Amino acid sequence: MSIDAALIHDWLTRQALPLWSHAGYDEAAGGFVECLTLDGQPLFDRDKRMRVQARQIYVYSHAHLLGWAPPAGGPSALDVARGGFDFLTRHYWHGDGGGFVFSTARDGTQADTRVEAYEQAFALFAFAWYHRASGDPDALIWAEHTYSFLEEVLADREHGGYFENLSHDLPRRQNPHMHLLEALLAWHATTGDAAHLDRARAIVDLFRRKLFDTETGTLGEFFAADWAPAPGTAGQIVEPGHHFEWVWLLRRYAKATADATGDDTGDMADALYQFASTHGCDQAPGPAQGLAFDSVLRRGADERLGHGTSLDDNKRLWVQTEAIKAQLARLEDGADPAASERLELLLERLFGLYLAVGHGNWQDHLDAHGGAIAQSAPASSFYHLFVCLTEVLRVRDQRADLC
Repeated sequence: MSIDAALIHDWLTRQALPLWSHAGYDEAAGGFVECLTLDGQPLFDRDKRMRVQARQIYVYSHAHLLGWAPPAGGPSALDVARGGFDFLTRHYWHGDGGGFVFSTARDGTQADTRVEAYEQAFALFAFAWYHRASGDPDALIWAEHTYSFLEEVLADREHGGYFENLSHDLPRRQNPHMHLLEALLAWHATTGDAAHLDRARAIVDLFRRKLFDTETGTLGEFFAADWAPAPGTAGQIVEPGHHFEWVWLLRRYAKATADATGDDTGDMADALYQFASTHGCDQAPGPAQGLAFDSVLRRGADERLGHGTSLDDNKRLWVQTEAIKAQLARLEDGADPAASERLELLLERLFGLYLAVGHGNWQDHLDAHGGAIAQSAPASSFYHLFVCLTEVLRVRDQRADLC
């Protein structure tokens, strides 16, 4: 099955964006719903995670910038993004000390009041895209509040990076830092302010010094307080999806810095790509062949099987979208027949297995053999899909809009 630009465009503009701006938006209470049933009905009994609000604000802000208009009327992309922005800023800021909390109940009453670095990174990301789409000065003000909170409360002055949360829980994770890099690059693209690149450079420096293991070419997930690998198995866990995600981000960072001081991240990106492609993907014949595993161990790569020692050989949707983005990053860097071939295979798997639910919905998790696991479709995955598929349209198909 050939996954061409017309098919991707149709899925985004006539199926997914309409579904998630109607069934996926809580018109009565405000904000975005946490998930839909597989047949597209909203599940209102779930708390609303802050990351879902931020990610959906991004999706509809970006859709607005690409010219999307609802095919059958209804709220515009910018109206949907604005509704999410209003709900987020009205309900998620912690009244005692600041920072955005983890989740609220349906009506916006704060439910889980943890304040974590991960949520702050996604707030910054959402505000960058919403400000670019709307010009709303409140987005800039909220971004300044958020970054000030990160620097004044969560920054680790001794070891670098940011603490996980107010109580400095362990293990530390690379994941919030990866998404903070993504947010800072989005702000630089929005404003052109070099200060955002300076902040991004600090994240890349932390990656280079602490997160990336030069001996194995891998990215750690969990760390001790001083950024040494976490003890035991936790320090050996690597996630192919995050390897692929960093490949894409490191390329964007290198491109953003090219006209300034420049920062060559190519060797690190190549190492991440090679490990994840060789040791993090299913090589066994069958419907799941070529898909990336949820997680493997960096030690004990099994050359006979062609992948690392399996920790979780199930296959989340988001992991595949990041693998697709990594192939696109390779293609933008020059001709790479292997990346081109992998791209087409992954797109076939994406539409044939994950998006076969139909009507703009998705199956979020497959087992080791390609069978469906998830009983509902989480809204949080739309961010991964939207970045991925608009990148396919931009890079492979040279298409710059959704009109």
